[in-house]
Amino acid sequence: MNPFSAFKKTLEIYLKKPAIVDLERRWHEPHRYYHNINHLATMMTDIETNVFFKELSKYEKHSLMLAAFFHDAVYNPKKDDNEEQSVKLFTKYFGGADLKMFDTVCGLIMVTKYRKRPVTKLKRILWDADNAGFKKGYEHLFKTEKLIQKEYAYLPKEKFREGKIKFLETNLGLFGPSVDNDIKKLINYYKDKF
Repeated sequence: MNPFSAFKKTLEIYLKKPAIVDLERRWHEPHRYYHNINHLATMMTDIETNVFFKELSKYEKHSLMLAAFFHDAVYNPKKDDNEEQSVKLFTKYFGGADLKMFDTVCGLIMVTKYRKRPVTKLKRILWDADNAGFKKGYEHLFKTEKLIQKEYAYLPKEKFREGKIKFLETNLGLFGPSVDNDIKKLINYYKDKF
């Protein structure tokens, strides 16, 4: 699925056409191996198949869709303010007059930065979709790691390993015992084989 085709009409409600073109270009940047259009497409599917999605209003669905499109709109592995920069980009491109929608989307984008599962429904749906890969088994996690390694190829191997282990440890306890086992296996891979 190409999210830009599937959600074109909705995007056009809230964004100017040049914004949509730029946004799609960003999701295809050559330095993106994992955080690319495939991640966005998977995330949109995960949002739409969430058990609570059917209960949402059209407004809430649109908020989630916009937040998904913008949550990694700015993605530079060398920076730690990608979410803040993505909010700035959304601020620049948002063409609506609805301040509530604007605030909701900005808050949703920022929730993807943190390693704590949110409690409010919309934030949880987006966060769960962004992190759904953790629940898809060790093989999926390992393939994802190989793609992320390419995005961070500029880092010395030791520095990447150290940061990756710390990141993985912050995910322990977030998804349940089965996922914790997969994460621990991945941590051991980084400690022993990477």
